[in-house]
Parts: sequence; structure tokens; C-alpha cells
Amino acid sequence: MAYGFVLVGGLSARMGRDKALLTVGGVPMALLLARKLERACGRTALVGKEPGPFAELGYPFVPDGTAERAALHGVVAALEWSPDEENLVLAADVPAVAPELLAALLARLAASGAAAVVPTEGGYPQPLCAAWAKRALPALRRAVAGGVFSMRRVVDSAHALVLSEEETSRLPGFAPGAFRNVNTPEEYRAVEEEIP
Repeated sequence: MAYGFVLVGGLSARMGRDKALLTVGGVPMALLLARKLERACGRTALVGKEPGPFAELGYPFVPDGTAERAALHGVVAALEWSPDEENLVLAADVPAVAPELLAALLARLAASGAAAVVPTEGGYPQPLCAAWAKRALPALRRAVAGGVFSMRRVVDSAHALVLSEEETSRLPGFAPGAFRNVNTPEEYRAVEEEIP
């Protein structure tokens, strides 16, 4: 078994309101992505600061235990809370990612024995749409203790398997722009037009 986690603790400063609660196709993004994760691995939880408006979405809520806004805190909290060795961790603002792609990342994690499997698109690794094993926790905790919160630096220190763009493009369910996140009102309007 595996567990899926949607990170909902972001500040949403550029959006001006909580991105995780913006609707795409009539559904809050956090709920849309929780359902995709559920299809990929069976069980899902939300990770963030306060359950507040997320309580009504019907999924367990995992507090990340800090007032500091850093995605790394959410990843650590998810892996510490998870009853499973293998997990999917997904930011709440990537509505185009397909369940088949998430399941493929999980399968690569199981087959590789790596601490994490991270896809790459647009020249950048995508650690907030990745498969993470609990065995990554020591490296993630060291990063937090050392004040290193860059997820890309953490990927290196955790010795994650970072898939090339070519490998990523061959994963089932991949489509260009799969990892595009929604940070601004303009990006949100574009996603609303693409995903009715």
C-alpha cells in the first residue's frame, strides 16, 4: 500500500487567496488532487497549517507543526505521519497532473529502492509532484535542522532518483505542462479555460 498527500499549507501570496480552495472544473483544487492521488494509491490526506476550510473535504488532515511556510515541512510531516513506506506528495496547485502519471512515479519508487523519484520538466526537477519513501526522512530532517528549505537542494541531499526529461515524458499519463502550477490569477484563468 501507499499513501498520497496534498500539500495545502502554502501562503498563496501571488494569488491573493488560498489556491488550494480555488475551483477547477467546479471542484476545489485540493479536492481534485486528493481524488487523483486516491486513484493512484488508494488513500489520501491533506497536509498544512490548520484544517479550517479543508475539514469539509472529507480527508484526514495532517498539521505540519510549524508556523514557517516551507513545503519541506509538509513533506516531512507527511512522511512522519504516513503508515506506509512509499508515498506520493503533491502540491495543491498542479491540477493538470494525471493519476496514471502519479501511479507511474510510485511504481518507479518501488522498483528503484531510491529515497524518492522526482520527475523533470522544463529543465527543472519537480519534487512537489514526486514519490517519496520514509527512508528519505533522515536527509529531510537534517535539511530542516540546517535551515535548508530549498526542495531542489533537498532532492540532492536525499539521493533521490531524478528522472530526465526524456524518462519523464515516457511515463504513462504524461502530457506537456503536467507539472505546471497555478500561482497567479492569470495562470488560474488559463487553467479554468483548459479544464472546464
